[in-house]
Amino acid sequence: MFLENIREAVTSIFSNKMRSLLTMLGIIIGISSVIIITTIGSSIQSTLTATLNSMGGNTISVSLEARYPENDEDWDTWVYPELEDTDYVTQEMIDELIEMYPNEIMGVAASEYFGEGKIVDEADTDNYANVSIEGTTPEYLDFMKLKRYAGRSLTREDNQRRKKVCLVADTMAEHFFDGKNPIGEQITITGSDGNVNTFVIVGVYEYNPALFGRVDTSVPEKDRYTQVMIPLLTSFKLKDYTASGYNYFNLLVDPLADMNQAMEHTEEFFERKYEKNKDYHVMAFNMQSEMGMINTVLNVITMAVSGIAAISLIVGGVGVMNIMLVSVTERTREIGVRMAIGARRRTIKLQFVVEAIVLCLIGGSIGVALGIAIGALLGVVAGFVMQNMYAEYASYIIISVHPSVKAVLLSLFFSMLIGVFFGYYPANKASKMEVVDALRYE
Repeated sequence: MFLENIREAVTSIFSNKMRSLLTMLGIIIGISSVIIITTIGSSIQSTLTATLNSMGGNTISVSLEARYPENDEDWDTWVYPELEDTDYVTQEMIDELIEMYPNEIMGVAASEYFGEGKIVDEADTDNYANVSIEGTTPEYLDFMKLKRYAGRSLTREDNQRRKKVCLVADTMAEHFFDGKNPIGEQITITGSDGNVNTFVIVGVYEYNPALFGRVDTSVPEKDRYTQVMIPLLTSFKLKDYTASGYNYFNLLVDPLADMNQAMEHTEEFFERKYEKNKDYHVMAFNMQSEMGMINTVLNVITMAVSGIAAISLIVGGVGVMNIMLVSVTERTREIGVRMAIGARRRTIKLQFVVEAIVLCLIGGSIGVALGIAIGALLGVVAGFVMQNMYAEYASYIIISVHPSVKAVLLSLFFSMLIGVFFGYYPANKASKMEVVDALRYE
């Protein structure tokens, strides 16, 4: 009986194709709008998560923070404490942490700005390069997601022995050395403060505009600043920096390790180390900890906008009710004949409810397909724009566009629910007809 009702409903719908299509239009627009909006929302979430993870999801940012007064009355006399040598996080502490959790902590990424300077070719004074010098730890290159172009990276031995070695950008090496291999070459940098230092190039990294900023093409290539990286402790030594450690750094966490557990171990470790320090303590932060809040905000926005888009479903439902009332009126004699030969009222009611459900499900299916297609098209457009207009960021922004399976299933369920809700009144009206009146209807 139920399958027979479905066949009759399909026959009735396709016998009035244009009218049925116009009736389904509200359902199609509403469902496709909800699918598109939820696709955009879930895609933004997954894109943000993947991108942030690729740029810092496996790192723990650690910094020294002053211990603020716990009581309001102490704020009047409190003075921000000055950093002493004993307050800094030492390399020995970090080495101990890595030794305690070798399967979690891979190393430390830290940097210290050294200054700006100029490299001049003694044989050709017109050949020079402007540079910005940065003292870094060996893991800094991995932390910044920089690719090595040639040579090697800085090592822990370079850092511990305070060697005067460096990494230079490929753009600087290409124009300054005129295409020759720069590995092993010495460069003399005259700083803006007048100090002169000589370093040996041990490696070349690929300059990435996404990290260092777009190249200003209005400035001649030899006048553009690129970054020269030297060992962090070397920069401390050259600047007579008396600090015995770090006040801010990033710990690299093994991608296979549990980030929450690594965070917990890091916090517990430094809490023990600084429990007797009355002025400072260590704070740890991970980007993933903020993703929950960001996802919550995006979910709320997506649901709110989806709710607005779903209003068109109500409009579509009214259209379904209207067309079903017309269908009942047009088929009054048919209803009378069926009731005269023994059809029960609930059978008549079921026939028209099923027809309304089938009408909404067809419209909902078309809306789902349209929404998925438009969502996929938006993904292609976003990828095209990224590759052609923001190519320097393409390797960092991981675009992930996919429809929400939950939204698809809920959309089909609600389209069926609309069919039941808005089809019930016309169906009920049809089932309450008197046989004689229905047979006499012209």
